[in-house]
Amino acid sequence: MNPQYSLAKILLYILFVGAIGVIFLSHPFMRYPYDMWAHLISIDNSYDYTSIPEGRRVWHLIWREIFEFFGISRRDILLRGDIIHRVQAVISFGAIYLFSLVVIRNLYIQVESLHHRYMALWSTLLWFTLFATFSTFYHHTWILWYSISYQVTLPLFFYITSLTLILFLERNSWYKKVLYTLQIITLSLFILKVHSMEYFYYLLYITILFIIFAKDTWRIFKKYSYFFIVVIVVLLLFANSYHGDEARLLSYLYSFQFEELYQLIVYEGTLLVNGINRAEASINEMMVVILFSTLFMILSLYKSPLVLSRKMFLFLLITSLFVVIPLFVWSAGLASLFTKLSVVNRIYYSASLFVLLPISLYALTAYCNSRRHLLVFNISLIVIVFSTFFYSKYYSKSSVYYANIQSLKQSLYEEKVRFNLSKKEIETIGQELLKYPQSSASMKVLFWARADIAVVLKYIYHRDVFWRGRRATPSKKKFEDYCATLNPQEIRCELFQTPKNFPSYSPYK
Repeated sequence: MNPQYSLAKILLYILFVGAIGVIFLSHPFMRYPYDMWAHLISIDNSYDYTSIPEGRRVWHLIWREIFEFFGISRRDILLRGDIIHRVQAVISFGAIYLFSLVVIRNLYIQVESLHHRYMALWSTLLWFTLFATFSTFYHHTWILWYSISYQVTLPLFFYITSLTLILFLERNSWYKKVLYTLQIITLSLFILKVHSMEYFYYLLYITILFIIFAKDTWRIFKKYSYFFIVVIVVLLLFANSYHGDEARLLSYLYSFQFEELYQLIVYEGTLLVNGINRAEASINEMMVVILFSTLFMILSLYKSPLVLSRKMFLFLLITSLFVVIPLFVWSAGLASLFTKLSVVNRIYYSASLFVLLPISLYALTAYCNSRRHLLVFNISLIVIVFSTFFYSKYYSKSSVYYANIQSLKQSLYEEKVRFNLSKKEIETIGQELLKYPQSSASMKVLFWARADIAVVLKYIYHRDVFWRGRRATPSKKKFEDYCATLNPQEIRCELFQTPKNFPSYSPYK
């Protein structure tokens, strides 16, 4: 075996294991009262002011069963957050890597598998840095915002898309066909039940695939027509029963309200491009680099020594353009009718453009010596990533990509992203509790405390607290007024005093 090939293979394994290790060791963003707290609370308290639709609580039920099986109690709610984040971050890594690998090996058909894997690994790492948004005081990447939620459906959408590509474009044994099909059906039902927006992305991807590969589509459909009809009918019935977001477009079309539809598309599209699409925190410098590298790749194709599938390249280009849907009035307005005005910005996350930079650089470096191609490719990609980072930090007006990298860097330091109070401060609350009366069979003690302490009292120490949901911050006056309506022989009201030297608390900060 070629020593250079062996060294490259060993290095790939080191990079792969190292990347997974870093992701696994990262810490979740746990500031109270952001959305992850609604999900953590709902695992055991589905109806406790969390406002999560009942149909979406399958995710919470699954995690509750897992925690009960391993004996991880409700008292360990912060540990539960760590576990969910790390498990779903690794799931995300695996799903994005598989999608990238399948796309790349069906694009560069005659390239060595080792090269496919390097490109797929870089695509996966880019995905973690590419998509982000800003909320109130914090700018974070997708994995920090959504790792503790049922929106693991996004990487699962990429996963079932990759399995569909394998079944559609590659030769497989009957065992694999059955195994992959069962996974696609099972995860499709899960996504439709839990967060149907990601299934909308899947349907768009598959529609584009079927159109581009029209001849193959017709051949496969004729061969397995009965099976496809049954699966499609089951998924349509399930989607009709459990879709989480109303597709308003259909209601307008059914009633022939075309003028009203046009006006609504323009109205909502205008609202989106004027700020609701969060473009200022989502579109970053690396996306511009990807655009130009792809243009250079397209220009070089007619002289390229590489053989690539033009149909697969077209599929990748079109699905990459999903990132621009929220940026234009018509596309944004139309998308809002399929989803909701408030979530159109999440369509950025469905784009496959994270694969474009590695495949473009691989094509552009193909003119060098074939023995050094992989080395030049890797060095070129590293140089571009670091150059983009430094440009974003020092020269760009928005510095969004720099903020994305800073978000990932912060996740490696628990104090940067942890819950508002430290472990020592939480222990101090427990010690202070000993100074207060304890509930008994004849008398219940009801506490009031500031919001971050209240959630510790309620969900870590399991005390009765005057709490009206994570978004509410009831005042002492409201607590006192409420206590005035209670029987003092049955319920004793206590104001929990904030311990000295505790950090100040502001919601969402």
